[in-house]
Amino acid sequence: MATVVVTGDAKIFIDPSAALAPMRYGLPPHQLELEALDRSVSRIESELADTDIVVVTHYHYDHHDPGFKIPVELYSSKLVLVKDPTKNINISQKIRASRFLRKLRDVYAEIRVADGQVVHYGGTKIIFSNPVPHGNSVKLGYVLMLRVEDGGDVVSYSSDVEGPLTEYAVEFMCGSRVAVVDGPPTYLVGRAYSQDDIERARRNLIALSGCVKVLVVDHHLVRDINYLSLFKEVARASGNTPITAAELSGSSPNLLEARRRELYGLSEEE
Repeated sequence: MATVVVTGDAKIFIDPSAALAPMRYGLPPHQLELEALDRSVSRIESELADTDIVVVTHYHYDHHDPGFKIPVELYSSKLVLVKDPTKNINISQKIRASRFLRKLRDVYAEIRVADGQVVHYGGTKIIFSNPVPHGNSVKLGYVLMLRVEDGGDVVSYSSDVEGPLTEYAVEFMCGSRVAVVDGPPTYLVGRAYSQDDIERARRNLIALSGCVKVLVVDHHLVRDINYLSLFKEVARASGNTPITAAELSGSSPNLLEARRRELYGLSEEE
């Protein structure tokens, strides 16, 4: 979900991090995933170097990196707009936030709490949502969504809403030229997610697809090799076919995590 938005006045990097699931489908990351992670980290470092504004929507490691792979020095003297580290946050993220923000202060980053705020940077306006649950439970904490407006052009970003599951999220992103959404974790149905959750996400994706020009759905949904079935349902109902982040950037999807069993040479039955 690491996303760069460039306006007439600013380069904005949202959630500049990348991480691998330590276990998925009963397996650790494959070597090809490790190599892809290294390439992603290099790209993030390169983009972060000349970024004006950094946004951190929450404190999971695939959305912020406290120096594991990406040097915190790259945040030096930058404006960093963050999820409130003390309110609407669970214990694990509160601890991570404290450590991360302390490191940012050490490199003289300008830190501002962004929850529900509007930030102006030249002619660019960044509108932040109120905190919303990370998916279908507040146990995983809260996240921020945001809209970047430059004149009449709007790009929105959902962070980990895992759906979206709320009408508020749809309304917040509606009217965007590009809306980047993390999608529902269909691979968790029967465990942390119910079929009702997926149906609610499907309805909201259809509604969102009907009120934006380009709908990008990635992150959670594309951990399921069968993600295209939901894309097709949304397209049939709205007339607007979602795309992945790779397709937005002119590449083909490379679903390494979803293909982890295949990469290890295992069948679905093994």
